Amino acid sequence: MNIRCPLPPTHRKATFGRVYSELALHQAVIRAYSKPLFTWRKALGMSHDGRTLYDFASDSLQNVSRLHKQLAKGQFGYRPGIELKFNTNGKERTIYLYPWEERIVDLMLYRELTKYFHSVYEPSCYAYRLGRYGVDSCQHRVGELVRRMPRPLYFVKRDVADYFPTINHERLLELLAEWIEPEDYLFKLLRKRIEFEVLHEEEVVTHQQGIAFGTAIACFFANLYLTPLDRRMSRLKGVKYFRYADDLLAFSNEREGALKAAEIMGDTFEELRVASKPKAHRNFFFPRTAGHTDGAFEACDRFQHLGLEFRKDGSVGMAREKGRKIRNQFRFAFRRKKKRFSKTQQPEARAQLATDIARDVVENGFRSVAIIDYYLKHVNDEEQLRQLDQWLAEEVLAIAFGKGHKKGNFKRLPFRRLRAMGLPSLRHRRRLLRHGHLESSFFQMRNENLIAQQQRRLPSARQNIAVTDSLQTGKHRQTTLVRESAPC
Repeated sequence: MNIRCPLPPTHRKATFGRVYSELALHQAVIRAYSKPLFTWRKALGMSHDGRTLYDFASDSLQNVSRLHKQLAKGQFGYRPGIELKFNTNGKERTIYLYPWEERIVDLMLYRELTKYFHSVYEPSCYAYRLGRYGVDSCQHRVGELVRRMPRPLYFVKRDVADYFPTINHERLLELLAEWIEPEDYLFKLLRKRIEFEVLHEEEVVTHQQGIAFGTAIACFFANLYLTPLDRRMSRLKGVKYFRYADDLLAFSNEREGALKAAEIMGDTFEELRVASKPKAHRNFFFPRTAGHTDGAFEACDRFQHLGLEFRKDGSVGMAREKGRKIRNQFRFAFRRKKKRFSKTQQPEARAQLATDIARDVVENGFRSVAIIDYYLKHVNDEEQLRQLDQWLAEEVLAIAFGKGHKKGNFKRLPFRRLRAMGLPSLRHRRRLLRHGHLESSFFQMRNENLIAQQQRRLPSARQNIAVTDSLQTGKHRQTTLVRESAPC
């Protein structure tokens, strides 16, 4: 059975001429130049052709002009990429790396196709979209509904196992042909991206399954592939449904509605030839009274979704492993500066240095702020945040006195003294964020200070290249990235 996902009668199929413009290409280039403000090491990383982003930017006008001519004439072609394997929390992942020209074209196509089909996606789809979507909006809505809806509340939670590597090309091309003219140059480009090529020991291998994780256009394919499921779930009455990439959550006050949602998910997975991850395959419910049981649903008082823990009483906390993740952010920052600690033996001076580093992690370290502020915007468990503040203070004192976490250290250097030094408080930062007194870096790019900081980190041989001017334009684009889901 072929699964279908037709466009509404009022929406035309996409063609290359309808989505591409020279302006769109230049916008993608500027965005690629701005990305190093988030992760500057990626810009210094070489593609397998031996070029970095700064090599491309050193002759930007000529390179972009040549790229535009190739696209306008329908002569642009994708070159093979390479595989890179790395471990994240004990799990091996594979990403695919391509030359910068291919990456820029991918980014341009992803952004333009996402805008073109914005009204076609269901409101339940929150990942890889522009505007008021993304993980923050998804979690806010989930928390609001879980808190307000009466008990019993039945949940169905699914997560596609190895989503990107298991996407079926035949099914994906069938869906793509319903959105894009099959004879158009755009379809040929995207088909080439679906059936992507990789170099293996100087031989070109074409993948027959999966999409290239790590490329921007893969995010568009990931959303398109599960859109049929979104549409089926949207027709269920009395069921609240949310999808963030391959993470699915549906809940209802009606037991039958939740069971129907589980049935639809299972049938659609089978038609799309994907499987549910066993650990995330759960049917559970918040009972109205203690002792209430149900053979098809597991009784519980909390569940985890995208790093947050939603509880029966309406409170929201961090998942345990996410609390460890935040602690590690501070530990890594202290470890990177260990040589500076060895230069002074004065406990108060060491405490001041550790306090400055902790404050920098919270306020200026963009990747850390993205993690910390995301949780602070949603977590209302004051005790959990108090424990994190307590741990951070103990960690600073352990660095100052070199004797581990000991309560007696507070007698030697009181807590109020640490606060006077500038030790950050996550509880206090949460209140500022919740009341709008502090603008979270989770939703905006860094300012001139970060730009200057990143420029100082560049190798001296490349400090004078033309990309500097392009990077500085990033500060004028803050509002463009507000509440925007980041591509893969």
